[in-house]
Amino acid sequence: MSPASIYPLPDIGLTMVFGLLELLEDRGGREDGYKIARDLNFKFGDLLKVMKAAEILGLVSTPAGDVVLEPLGKQFLAADVNERKLMLREQLKKHSLFSYFIRLLHGQEDKSLTKEVALEHLAMLLPSEKPERQFITMVNWGRYAELFGYNKDEDRFYLDHE
Repeated sequence: MSPASIYPLPDIGLTMVFGLLELLEDRGGREDGYKIARDLNFKFGDLLKVMKAAEILGLVSTPAGDVVLEPLGKQFLAADVNERKLMLREQLKKHSLFSYFIRLLHGQEDKSLTKEVALEHLAMLLPSEKPERQFITMVNWGRYAELFGYNKDEDRFYLDHE
């Protein structure tokens, strides 16, 4: 996979994404992005990151400045926490950055890397992004979905379970 086909993650926590889904559900499944930003007293640029994250996960679409709750987003809201983790795990596996690191970790004898090595790969794959931010976002999303783990004490980034 060439670096050109690897896409960065918006530097945003998943709880923000879940909040956006709930807001959309309360508003009938569709709302204007600018209106959401205004109503929540958000900078539009910050909301865009949340919208992008939700879109990457297949939970919303963003036609013409609107944010639309997709069927997967509705299913996600109706699911319990374990089903949510499974749904996100499946979505993350399809994302270029996650699939790259899944393959990379599979190739390691102990299915793990040091953070330093992971950061080197991120710097190479996404030269215009901050590797540390991408790593933190990837670990946080991956941890929620029980896809990746990171042990600070041992400095090990690893596949959670197969």
